[in-house]
Amino acid sequence: MIHGLASHGVTARHLAALLGVSESGYYAWRARTPFPRALRRAWLTRLILDIHQESGSVFGYRRVMQELGRRYGIDVGHTTVEAVMKGAGIRGRAGRPHEQAPPEGAGTPGRRWVVDVLAVTTVQGPVYAAVVLDTVSRRLVGWSTAAAAHRTLVHRALMAAVTRAEHAEPAARAGGESLPGCSFTERAGSLQCAPVHAAVGDWYDHAVVGAFWDGVHRDLHGPSPWPDRQSAEGRLGEIFDRFAARAPAAPPAPPPTP
Repeated sequence: MIHGLASHGVTARHLAALLGVSESGYYAWRARTPFPRALRRAWLTRLILDIHQESGSVFGYRRVMQELGRRYGIDVGHTTVEAVMKGAGIRGRAGRPHEQAPPEGAGTPGRRWVVDVLAVTTVQGPVYAAVVLDTVSRRLVGWSTAAAAHRTLVHRALMAAVTRAEHAEPAARAGGESLPGCSFTERAGSLQCAPVHAAVGDWYDHAVVGAFWDGVHRDLHGPSPWPDRQSAEGRLGEIFDRFAARAPAAPPAPPPTP
């Protein structure tokens, strides 16, 4: 709360005095690295604020919850949405949403991440890798590996992407710019790693994912199958670190028209 109001020109010292907290405590909090749960909460709050604003401040928590699922594939309870809205000082009201164009960039690749899950074979069993790709830069922004495919695997990859985005673009986050929404590949959905009612990626998303894995397989030199999960995960980590540091790639060509 202090951080948000201070960004509008009100001094942190004055706000801390009004709220009965120490100014030094506020600055110590600001210097700390946010925990993944806090980052997810901040991301969810930003998305909820965007949805509420786009509705002309009409949507209540139930409709906001529906939009989170429809647009971003986020499966969250109404009590959480209600609590976030209450904490942000917003609420629904009677009326109809404004008829307006979607926000600039809402329908472009730059406003979305795509999530995929793929298995690498080892003698001990498969290693599953969840990756989060930015669809405009085609850069790897988050990943996670595990011995089983489940939503926790994807959750860890998304939290890594959120953390990277928060650290890479602090000015944009402080200015209120929202993090991208997410779509999921059909493969992630078939492995039951995608949220219920998750948005399924389009041809562009799947082309970005396909090109990414082609590059990974070219670099994934080693025995087939790998002798153990640890060596496979170690090699994947090396490749993912290198891919995350690469310059943005050219966009994929559109599919041929029939």
